[in-house]
Amino acid sequence: MEKTNNFSRVQILLGLLFLAFVILGFRLFKIQVLEHQQWDSMASGIQSQKSIISPNRGEIYTRLGSDTAPLVLNETIYTIFADPQQIVGAQEVFDKVRGVVGDKFEASLEQLGDKSSQYVVLARNLLNVEKNRIKELDLDGVGVQRGSRRFYPEAAMLAQTLGFVNRDGVGQYGVEGEFDEILKGKPGLLTGMTDVSGTFLPTSQYYTRIPSEDGASIVLSFDRNIQYAAEKILADGLKNVNATTGSIIVMDPQDGSVKAMSSLPSYSPADYGKVENANLFLNPIVSNPFEPGSVTKVFTTAAAIDTNVVSKDTTFFNSGCVKIYEDEICNVERKVDGQNLTMTDVLRHSLNTGVVFQLEQMGGGAINDRAKNVLYNYFHDKFRFDELTGIEQTPEPTGQLTAPNSDEAWDIRYANMTFGQGFTTTMIEMATAFCALVNGGTYYQPHLLYGRLDDNGRVAKQEPQVVAKDVVKSTTSDTIRQMMHEARGKKDSEDSGHFVGSKSGTAQIYDAATGKYSEENYIGTHIGFGADAAGQAKYVIMVRVDDSRAGGYAGTIAAGPIFTSMSNWIISYEGITK
Repeated sequence: MEKTNNFSRVQILLGLLFLAFVILGFRLFKIQVLEHQQWDSMASGIQSQKSIISPNRGEIYTRLGSDTAPLVLNETIYTIFADPQQIVGAQEVFDKVRGVVGDKFEASLEQLGDKSSQYVVLARNLLNVEKNRIKELDLDGVGVQRGSRRFYPEAAMLAQTLGFVNRDGVGQYGVEGEFDEILKGKPGLLTGMTDVSGTFLPTSQYYTRIPSEDGASIVLSFDRNIQYAAEKILADGLKNVNATTGSIIVMDPQDGSVKAMSSLPSYSPADYGKVENANLFLNPIVSNPFEPGSVTKVFTTAAAIDTNVVSKDTTFFNSGCVKIYEDEICNVERKVDGQNLTMTDVLRHSLNTGVVFQLEQMGGGAINDRAKNVLYNYFHDKFRFDELTGIEQTPEPTGQLTAPNSDEAWDIRYANMTFGQGFTTTMIEMATAFCALVNGGTYYQPHLLYGRLDDNGRVAKQEPQVVAKDVVKSTTSDTIRQMMHEARGKKDSEDSGHFVGSKSGTAQIYDAATGKYSEENYIGTHIGFGADAAGQAKYVIMVRVDDSRAGGYAGTIAAGPIFTSMSNWIISYEGITK
């Protein structure tokens, strides 16, 4: 009887065991066959990871003779982070890491002790030596991430032209903003199974690697040595007249390339986060329209000569003042009142009455619709005032120029426009137009990009772009260069006998609040060229000084000496013959 009971119990146990195997087998069949895809997807989701492969951002170079010099490079940096869930001793990590990185340490003890978090940044922007010291500590739960940041071998040189790259790797302002698409490259992608430490397993069937494409490196048109000289000459020139705000641009009139561009005050692109006034990020040469003042007389004179209504030797009676209905326009310089003077004298003495006379000749002897249309045609359609130049800088606003069919195209406004009041322009607009005026009449698009660097370090040069030809006749261009040189005649000794021509301007600042021009604040401008022995214009320089405290005419006293110093430096540097 006992044997029978034992046999029954064995049968029951065997039956239960068999049933368990059946259930387990069915379960395995269900998981491995019926639900295979579902569980496979879940496993892949747990073990398979995706990682973005960051490309190297393209570097920025400038010209240095026939070679190149770096302006913006990439520097490897490291971020130290902690996983509080893996940290053994929060206090130890806190003390030891802070002992290495000092003020760069940015986490709190409470963050390190928060077991609900898996990622806490301890320090950023560490160099290789600091990273190695952290790794030598061999702290559980502490890791390192590799990154890069922009490095500036020339410090703050060309800051407002270059712009910067923000924490998200996006180019902001200037060249970095304008060329962000080609500089940033294309990210790659890494996907696959990882081990418990998060390391990708190349042998995994899920492993794929799409390589990143590094950004293109570019070469700018600036000459490093000319740029360095321009920045120093501008800084010294502003200091000499107790000014703090000013700009200078140097261009090659034969192709529209910018050789130097500088403004003060400025900032350091490496420390852009410390800048409190965002206006410092803007390039005033491109982004700051203003009333140009008497430098405009060169363009009015060119229009009058090009339309054959006057010649350089045409005379007019300088009465000192001229009435435009109820308004009166007078010259600032009155010592030549009551004399018959030539058009060259108009530039030499900067006579408002002289350019108003030229406007009248465009209308057949009066300021009328014909005169306004001729002046507007030259200012807007030919010299391209109130038009974007297309230079590679952001933002670039246009100036404001009143069209002759506007309700505000009053006679007095057009009379004022002849000597640079009543309309606005930017330095880049005016300097580019002046290049066309003195190079024979070809308007080149102003540009900062010289070319791109290929994989072998060779420069693929970008050809200059011609926007318009015959802006003025070549004979008009020749005449204007000669008139400007003669008008500057008293400066011959300062120019060492070289063929240099220039024109100054002192513009009142319009106060929108009062609707009047200020009697205290003036913008001083100076624009000019230097030519070789054959008379070909080799360079164009424009200077602007906003807050001179030296007294006198700001265009002559403040901006003029900066022009002369820069002009003489270029003559020596480039060995221009006379």
